[in-house]
Amino acid sequence: MKKSNLFALITPLFNGYYLLATLLLFTVNTGYSLPSTKNISENFKNSGRGNSLFSDFTGTVINAKKEPLAGATVTIKGASAGYVTNADGRFTIKTSDGGSTIEVEISLVGYQTQTLSLTANTNAVVTLTEVYTGLTDVVVVGYGTQKRTSITGAVGKVKIDNDISARPNAEFGQALYGKVAGVQVVSGNGKPGSSSSIQIRGINSVSAGSTPLIVIDGIPTPNYDLNLINSSDIESIEILKDAASSAIYGSRAANGVVLVTTKKGRSGQAKLDLSYVTGIQQVIDKVDVMNAAEYAQASIDAAQNGWIQKGGDPNAPNTIDARGQYKYTWPTALENPGTLPNTDFQDLIYRSAPVNRINLNITGGSEKSTFLLSGGYTNQKGIALSSQYQKYSVSLKNITHVYNWLEVGGATTLSFDHETEPYSRMFEWAAQYPSIYPVYSENGYLGSPNNQPGFEKYNAILFRPQNGHPLYRIDDDIQRRRLNNLGNLYAQLNLIPGLSFKTAFNYYLNRTDNSNYQSVDHNLGPAYYTQGIMTVDQTRILNYTFQNLLTYNKSIGDHDFNALLGTEYNYNDLYYTNQERRGYDNDLLHSLAAGKTVFEATDNVARSKLISYFARLNYDYKNTYLLSASIRRDGSSRFATNNKWGYFPAISAGWVVSNEAFLSNSNTISNLKIRASYGLTGNDRFADYKWIGLITQGRAAFGTNLATTYYPSSITNPDLKWERTRQLDLGIELALYKNRIVLEADWYRSTSDGLLLDVPVPVVSGFTSVFKNIGKLENKGFEINLTTQNITGAFKWSSQINFSRNRNKLLALGEDNAPMLFTSAVASGMQKINVVGQPIFNFYGYQYGGVYMNQAEVDADPARYATATPGDGRYIDIDNNKILDADDRTIIGNPAPDFIWGFTNNFSFKGFDLSILFQGVQGGDLMDENAHRSMLYHEGRNYAQVLVNRWRSEADPGDGYHYKLKVDLDGYEKTPSSYWLNDASYFRLKSLTLGYTVPSYLLNKIRISSARVYVNATNLFTHKNTLVIDPEAFAGDVSDVTRRGVNGNSYPAAKVISLGINLGL
Repeated sequence: MKKSNLFALITPLFNGYYLLATLLLFTVNTGYSLPSTKNISENFKNSGRGNSLFSDFTGTVINAKKEPLAGATVTIKGASAGYVTNADGRFTIKTSDGGSTIEVEISLVGYQTQTLSLTANTNAVVTLTEVYTGLTDVVVVGYGTQKRTSITGAVGKVKIDNDISARPNAEFGQALYGKVAGVQVVSGNGKPGSSSSIQIRGINSVSAGSTPLIVIDGIPTPNYDLNLINSSDIESIEILKDAASSAIYGSRAANGVVLVTTKKGRSGQAKLDLSYVTGIQQVIDKVDVMNAAEYAQASIDAAQNGWIQKGGDPNAPNTIDARGQYKYTWPTALENPGTLPNTDFQDLIYRSAPVNRINLNITGGSEKSTFLLSGGYTNQKGIALSSQYQKYSVSLKNITHVYNWLEVGGATTLSFDHETEPYSRMFEWAAQYPSIYPVYSENGYLGSPNNQPGFEKYNAILFRPQNGHPLYRIDDDIQRRRLNNLGNLYAQLNLIPGLSFKTAFNYYLNRTDNSNYQSVDHNLGPAYYTQGIMTVDQTRILNYTFQNLLTYNKSIGDHDFNALLGTEYNYNDLYYTNQERRGYDNDLLHSLAAGKTVFEATDNVARSKLISYFARLNYDYKNTYLLSASIRRDGSSRFATNNKWGYFPAISAGWVVSNEAFLSNSNTISNLKIRASYGLTGNDRFADYKWIGLITQGRAAFGTNLATTYYPSSITNPDLKWERTRQLDLGIELALYKNRIVLEADWYRSTSDGLLLDVPVPVVSGFTSVFKNIGKLENKGFEINLTTQNITGAFKWSSQINFSRNRNKLLALGEDNAPMLFTSAVASGMQKINVVGQPIFNFYGYQYGGVYMNQAEVDADPARYATATPGDGRYIDIDNNKILDADDRTIIGNPAPDFIWGFTNNFSFKGFDLSILFQGVQGGDLMDENAHRSMLYHEGRNYAQVLVNRWRSEADPGDGYHYKLKVDLDGYEKTPSSYWLNDASYFRLKSLTLGYTVPSYLLNKIRISSARVYVNATNLFTHKNTLVIDPEAFAGDVSDVTRRGVNGNSYPAAKVISLGINLGL
C-alpha cells in the first residue's frame, strides 16, 4: 500500500479515537454525564431502548475489601433470565413492567448467595461474604472473564498475595516461581533489570522462540519483557496452558499465554496506599576453587606430570636449563605457599548491596467514574562491582460510566529504567584467577605474573592478567536505558440486555538505548593499552492494535450462553541502528565522536501487519454440562505469499459430576469436574520475512579495480508458514470436605509440526541452505496441583503443592530425518544434537568412564587412546569396535528436568502471617563454560576445589573420577565429554515472609486505615549438586532455547533480606 493510501485509511480511525479520548477527559473523575445529556437521553428514548415503561436497576457487587467482583450472577426472583457483573462488578437490569422494586438473588462461586430488593434508578452496592472454596472465583481468559467452575481449559492463576508483594522484585516473573503446575520459571541471570524465562509445558520449537505471549490488560506485547510495568500494579496473573484456552490468540499462542491484570480504581473517597521496602542483597553462592596452597601444589603437579609424560627425568632440576620450557617448571615460591597471598577474587567483585523500592497509588471516584494513579521507584545497587539499576514508573487508569449503556475508559503506563552493568566475563575471571596473586602488585598495577618477582616468565602458564584479572575491564562503561509506554482507550456500549460492543485502541512504544565503551587503560601500564572502542545502538518500536469485540450473554432456563466475536488490526514498526568507532587516545571522553575510526554503521527497518478475526462460544447447561469452541483466523505480512493466512480452532468440554443428583448431597465430594480440550495454535516468533531470499554485499576484482557487488545469499521460499502446535488435554478437578482439599490434575500431549529449520541444499545451487517447514516435535506430560486447608479458625494453615513432568521427543527432521548437530556458541565446543526419536537439544560428546587407576587398567582396555597412562581419563567405546574415535560420540545428557515442583505453606494467627515457599528441579544436565575450564589445566587458571581429590599416583588415586593434572593435554581431555556436565537438580527456599497487620482500632486514632509490616527473605537457601553458583543460570537470551543448560559468564542471582511496610491512608 502506498504511503498516501495508508494515511488515508488510518486518519479517520485516529480521528475517531481522538474523539473518544476527548470524551474520556471530560468524564474522568467527574461522576457526572456530559453536557447536552438531555439530547442524548431523548435520542436514546426515541430509539426504543429508553421507553418510559422500562425501569433500570443498577448495582455494584464487591467483596469485604471493597474490590469489585466480576462474573457474579444476578437473577430476578421468579424469572429465568440472569445477568452477569462486568469487570468492575457492575450490572444493569431493565424491566418492562415499570415497577419500582424487584427482588434478586446474587451468587458467585466462593461467596455466600445473597437475596435482596433493588429500587429503580438507584445504584445498589452489594457486599458478598467470602467462603473458602479452594477454587478461584473468576478467572481472566482471552478477551474476557469466566467463572472458575465454568472453565473447560487448563488455566493457572496466581493472585498477588502478601508473600509475593513483599519481594523486592522489579519484574513480575518472580511471582510465578513454584506457583503454577506446568510452568517453569528460570532466572537466566541475576542481573538487575533482567527478565526471567517462563516456559509453559516444555519447548515447542527447535528454532523459533519458546517464550509465551504476554498480554497486559488485554494488550498483547510484541516483546518479551517482564519489566514493562510496575509489579506492584498487578492484581493477578493467569496462565493459559492448553490450546483450548490459548487458541483465541492464534498464531502467537503455541508457547502459552500469560495474562496480566492490573489493579483498578474503586469508587468512594480517595484513598492512598503506600508501600516501602528496603533490603540487603548478597551473592547466592560462590564457586568453590582452590586456595593458594592448593593451587600451588596443583601447578607443581601439572608441570611435573607434563614433564614426565614428555619423557623427562622426574628428578631433573626445576630449571629452564634442565627442562627446556618454562611450562615444565614452576616458580620456587610455589614450594612455600605460606609466603604467597591467598586472595579470594570472588570476594573482590561481590558485595553486600542495598535495594530500595517505594510504590504508591491513589484510587477513588464516584459511582460513575473511578480512577487509579500509581507511581513507583526502584533503586538497586547490584551485588557485583559497577552494577546499578534504577526504575521509574507511573500509571493512570480511568473507567467512566457515562450512561447505563455507555462506558468509556483508558489506561497508560510509562516506565523508564537505567542500568549500569559490569563487563560480563568479570564473573568468570573472579573464579579462575589464581589465588596466589594479590589484587594489586607493589607497583600499583593489577596483580599478575609480570608484576610478581619470580613469576615474570609464567604469563599464560600460571594464567595472565589481560582478559584474566577480574578488574581488567573494570573501567569499561556499559549503559542500558529503556523507555516503555503502553496503554489503551476504549468505549463499551451495552446495546440490549446481554449484548455489548467494545472498541479499543491499544498501543505499545519502546525505545532502548545501549552504549558500551571499552577502555584504553586496564590498570596494567602502557604496555597493556588497547585501542578504545565505543559502540552505541538504539531500538525503537511502535506497535498498535485496533480491536473490536462483540459479546453476548444469555440465559434461557437452565441454558447459559456466552458468545464472542472480534477483529483486530495490529501494526508493528521496528527500527534498529548500531554505530561503532575505535581509536581513542584516552578514557576521558566516552563519546562516539571522540573515536578516530568509524568501524561500523548499520541500521535495520522492519514493518509488519497482523489482521485477525476470531469467535468463541461457551455453553453451560445447569452448571453441569459445559462446552466451549473457538476459532481464530490470522493473516500476517511476515509470512510467505502462499501461506499468509492461518486458522486456529479449539474445542473443549466439561462435566461437573458433583452437580449430578447422585452426588449433589455428598458430604465428601464438594466439587468434581472432568474436562477435555483439543486445539491448534501457532508460533511466529522468528525473524521477520525469513521466507524472502537475501541479497548480500560483497567485493569483487575487475582487473586491478576492487568493486562492490551484490549477490543472492539465500533462497526464497514462498511456501513458508507458521509452526503449528496441536494439543490434547485431559483434566480433573476434585474438591473434598467442603473444599478443604482441592486437587487439579492434567495430562496433555502436544504435537508441533512445520518446525522451521535451515535445510542444506546442493552446493551446485549456489546456496548453502533454505529455510523450510520440515520438523515435528512432541511434548507429553502431566501436572498435579493440590491445595489444602489444614487448620481453620483463629489459627490458619493452608498448603499448596504442585508437581509437573514433561518429556519431549523429536518425531521428524525432514525427508531423511538426518540428525542436526550444532554448537551452542560456546568456547568449549560442547555440541548439542537433535535426533528423531530422542528429546531435543541433547548434549553430544564422549561418555566419560572415570580414571585409569593403574597401568593394569590401561592395558586391559582395548579401546584406550595411544597416550593413555595411569591417572588419565577413560572414555567409553560406544560401538565396541576396540577403537576410540569420533564414532564413539553419543548422547551424554539433556538439559530438560525430570520434573519440577513447588511447595507453599501459609500460616496466620490474629494479625500475624507467615508464608514459606520451596521450589525445585529434579534431573537434567548443565554444562558450565567456566567450570569445565577449572576441571583441567587451561592456561594456568585456578582449579575447582573438588580437584583436591584428583589422581596423584597409583598409591594416591583420589576419588577415581577426577584425572591427574598436566600442562600438556591429550586430545580427549580437551574434547567435550560427560566429564564436563553437572547435575542440574536443586531445591531452594525461594521465599519466606513474616508479617504483622496492625489492628484497625489502633490505627483509627492516627487516621490510618491499614498498616502492615513484614520481613522477607528471598533465595535464602539452595541445595545443589553442581560446581556452578546457580543451576538455573544460562548464558544467552531468554528466548534462545538452544542455550538452555549451557552456562557461562552469568551474573549470579542474589539472596535478599528485606524489611517493608504497607500503609493505607
